[in-house]
Order: sequence, then structure tokens, then C-alpha cells
Amino acid sequence: MLTVESFWRDLSKLHSSYTPADTHYLLAYSGGLDSHVLLHLLVELKKLNHINHLSVVHINHQLHADSSQWAAHCLQQCEQYQLSCDVINVIVDKNSGLGLEAAARQARYSAFKTLVTDQTLLLTAQHADDQVETFLLQSLRGGGVKGLAAMPVIKSFANGYLSRPLLAVTQQAIVDYAKQHNLSWVDDPSNSNINFDRNYLRQQVVPVLKKRWPSIHKTFSRVTQHQAENKKLLVELAQMDLQQLDAVNNTLSISRLQTLSLHRKKNVLRYWLHNINELSMPDAMHLNRVLNEVMEAAVDSQPCVTWGDAIVRRYNDKLYADKLAAEQLSQTENLIWTPEEQYSFGSKQLVTEKCEGQGLSVSQLQSKNVTIRFRQGGETCCPQGRGPHQHKLKKLFQEWQVLPWQRNAVPLIYVDNILAQVVGYCLCEPFVAKPNELGYLIQCKGIE
Repeated sequence: MLTVESFWRDLSKLHSSYTPADTHYLLAYSGGLDSHVLLHLLVELKKLNHINHLSVVHINHQLHADSSQWAAHCLQQCEQYQLSCDVINVIVDKNSGLGLEAAARQARYSAFKTLVTDQTLLLTAQHADDQVETFLLQSLRGGGVKGLAAMPVIKSFANGYLSRPLLAVTQQAIVDYAKQHNLSWVDDPSNSNINFDRNYLRQQVVPVLKKRWPSIHKTFSRVTQHQAENKKLLVELAQMDLQQLDAVNNTLSISRLQTLSLHRKKNVLRYWLHNINELSMPDAMHLNRVLNEVMEAAVDSQPCVTWGDAIVRRYNDKLYADKLAAEQLSQTENLIWTPEEQYSFGSKQLVTEKCEGQGLSVSQLQSKNVTIRFRQGGETCCPQGRGPHQHKLKKLFQEWQVLPWQRNAVPLIYVDNILAQVVGYCLCEPFVAKPNELGYLIQCKGIE
């Protein structure tokens, strides 16, 4: 039976080892049954002075015609409880390749991260039945140890923590509590759509399993706890191996990785990709492609493997992991440009400021045709300080150790069809500003 007293007993025991005494409790509130019961429990604890700081956030995914009404309902409920409620509208990328549910979850948790400080405990309302469904979904998808460990009760999140304090509570106990306290909530009609795997399990499979095995929640809970312990062991092993692999930012040494057994290679790669580089976890097929197609490729080749939001490449003896760029650069057009303008491409922009004795000479650019281009092949220039001779841009990129897949994304500034600047790398003669001469300092920066 779920009561305020039992909830506080479990909550205080759970969080005493993780969070500061003056914790800010932030509830992720959808307005549905589960999160509304959690809201009511937290409000009751606040009345009893068990918790001091409580606020609410509602994420509007803008995927349903009634989403604005659900947001209004959440605001109304919080107003009754005299709580602040932030409503955050997010844009779900339906073309991410992750599927609608996963893309919505990604957008939701990205929004949560902006609110979580080192004093924050983010609370979500998943319960024991959700844990059963998660375990079954992971099993049916052939999930590994991480997947079969399902959802942890508490974990590090952003700068603080995320907790699921109802994870040991059954759905029926939550329904009983809501009825006992005459609570009102909103129903998302998509929850009844059995075309979604989780809904199918919830409505068609789990009830049958419960009839045959009434203690299924406790049984699966033990299994997920065992797998969670195994996951911790694998993480510790991956961290030990990673120290030997010359791992710097998003790179790994292939030759050192090859000294490990196959199982340890897979384990450390999963950890490196997901935990270090924050990329989506590769499935078995894509992980094997990294091992067989990328790592085993010739040193002078440039193979790559992509999945979800991730791309893994090889260059010389290094593996490189990056987020797959959502934007494609327009690299074939010559854009007529004046340095006073901001120019955006992909997730970056060119920013210009006038400085004395730096950058491109303002007088050299006056009354001339200035264009922005991207590499097509065959470009040459006279880099500042390298004498009057032309140098091939391809050779310069190799000298500067610019990765092959990044070279076509480097903006090139032309003056009357002569290469004047390789942005971020060099200025070219005869366009360099002289001492005491006004110049354009052109830099490439990320868009904030």
C-alpha cells in the first residue's frame, strides 16, 4: 500500500547517500496519473516540512492536438498547490532515425538537463510495471547487460541526480492512492495504441504473465539488480582498459585496442562511445562493423560506420567518434560576401571584427569581389610567412593535420578569385594587413 509515510521512508533512505541536505526537488510532470500521484506525495511531504524546495517542469512535445490543453492542466494543478511550474516547448526531430518515442525522450531529457544543477534532484514517475515492460522490451530486442539492468532508481544526471522513487511501487497501488485522494489527471490517448511495443506489452502480455506468475514484479526486480551489478563491473573494467588506449577526447588508439580480447574490445568501445562521447549505444551489428570494417581497414583508407546520431571513422592509427551532423553544407556555390556580414553554415558562423595589424587588409578588399567558398580540389595559396611560392591546399591540410572529413567544411575567403584566407588556419599573401594597417579579423565560431 502506498502512503505518504511509506513514500517518505523510502525517499529519505534512498537519497541520504546521494544528495545534499538542502536539495531542490524538481518534478517532471506530464499531468498523467503516475506523475500526478508523485506530485501529490511531494506536496504532502512539503506540508510536513520534510522537503523545503519543490518545483515542477512540464515538457510540451507538441505532438498531439491536445498538448497545449495538457500544459494548461499542469499549470492549473500547480497553481492550486502553490508551486512554480515551467512549461518548456520542445521540437521533436521526427527524422532523427531514432523513432518517435526515442526522439521525444531525447528532446525531453535535453530540456531537463538545462534545469538540473548540483543542488537538484530530478524526479520522474516510472513505477514497477514500467520496469517490467522495460526489461521485457530489452529482452525482446536482444539487449545486453546495460539494457537488462533496465532503469536505475537513482543515477547521476547533468550536474545533479535523477531519481525514480516509485520504481518499487505497482501501478495498482498508484491507482488506489489516486482514488483514495480523489485526484484528477489527464489521459494520453496514445497510451492505448497497441501499435507501440510498450503499450502492447502493457495491455496484451504483462496481464497474462501476472496471472501465471503473480510475483513477476519482484522476480524481474531481482534480475535487473543482478544485471545492474554486472553493469558496474563492466564499467570498471572499461575504465581500466581505457587508461591504456591513449584515449584523448573523441579518439582511441587502434593498435592498442587490438591488444585486447574481442570481448574487452566490445566492452570498452561501448563505454567509450556512450559514456565518454555521449553517443547512442550501437547495436551488435554496428559494433561488429566498427570492429571489422573500420578497425581492420587499411591505414590509408577512410572507412566509417553510422547509426542514430553517431559516426565512427578511422584515420591512420586512430578511431574518431563524432555526432552525425544534421546539416549538410552547401559546398559548391560561391557566395558573394562583405566582411561586415555574418555568414552561417551548418552549426557555425563567420564572425568579423576590425583590428589594427591583424587579419585581411581592409584596403586590399575594397572595391573587390569577396566570396566564400568550400574546397573543391586543386586550390593553392601563398601562406603568410612562407615566401612567394604557391602551396597546394591539400598538402597544407596534411601539414596542419586537419582530418580528411573536416577539410571540406573549412571556409575559404577569396578576393577576385584568389585565395586570401583559409579560415582558422592561415592568411594568404598579398592580402595580409600590415602593422598599423586596419584589417578584418575573420573567425569561425559555433552558433550559441
